[in-house]
Amino acid sequence: MNPTLAQLRLVLAVAENESFTVAAERVVMSQPALSRAVKEVERVTGARLFDRTTRSVTLTADGREFVRVAEEIVRAVDGGLGRFRAYRQGMSGTVAVAALPALAACVMPYAGRRFAESRPDVQVRIVEGDTDEVLAHVLAGRVDIALTEAPRSIEGLEVRPIGEDEMVAVSAPGHPIAAGPDVSWRDWAAHPVVAFADSARADDACRRSGVVYHSAYVADSAATVVGLVAAGLGVAAMPLSALPLTAQASVMVTPLVEPRVVRPLAVVTRAVPALAPPSRAFLEVLSDVRFDPLHRTAPIQRAVPAH
Repeated sequence: MNPTLAQLRLVLAVAENESFTVAAERVVMSQPALSRAVKEVERVTGARLFDRTTRSVTLTADGREFVRVAEEIVRAVDGGLGRFRAYRQGMSGTVAVAALPALAACVMPYAGRRFAESRPDVQVRIVEGDTDEVLAHVLAGRVDIALTEAPRSIEGLEVRPIGEDEMVAVSAPGHPIAAGPDVSWRDWAAHPVVAFADSARADDACRRSGVVYHSAYVADSAATVVGLVAAGLGVAAMPLSALPLTAQASVMVTPLVEPRVVRPLAVVTRAVPALAPPSRAFLEVLSDVRFDPLHRTAPIQRAVPAH
């Protein structure tokens, strides 16, 4: 049998004050009850902790070593409980977020800055992926929150809309499609195109418009696509949210219409279990963040005002 945490604290009180009477006053208990508690610790440990006289209370050699051990134990327990209280208040811990690369780039910096103002000790871990990967992370419980294209109804997920992301035409400065307030898919497809390897939305929009485009270049990343466009090698169609990933290039952005193609964006979490306190706090911050993909992206030239 080991001494209890409460008993350790009583021994430390006596050692600190070098008096059973003063220690009893400090811990608000009677002096006889305190003496009995310390004697019980001595019985359990088999060691005499204090030399007692009518005038003084001093630690024995065993007592000094016991106090060192007791201080370590109490300090560890108090520190751990303090960390748990901070966690329960959302003030410590880790938040895991999965996000589309574009949303990670244009939403997380501003959400993270606001979150850090009140919770600087919470670590936020960000995992990037496509829509299927992001949702798989949430469903598997590998992350707490996802920033992604709003999924169709999936059992077990809670979806909170945060705005829409539209497809825009991207062209080099001075290109004809940047001259007007918008451009149709038909006019866009009349020029050489720098296409994404995954171009399902552009393919569908052109199919609905009854046109076919010619891919002069095909690339995987937004940075490569925009770099090729900036070099005058073609025009591109991409989500507006992806443009902050390519802020090093000087390009023109023009809305694509006839048809206008948008995708709903959302914050996604699992319905159960409930989010841990730090993640709930981060979700509250995300709910107040306005989706604004062109916010503070001065290097990008625009043919129209930022949305």
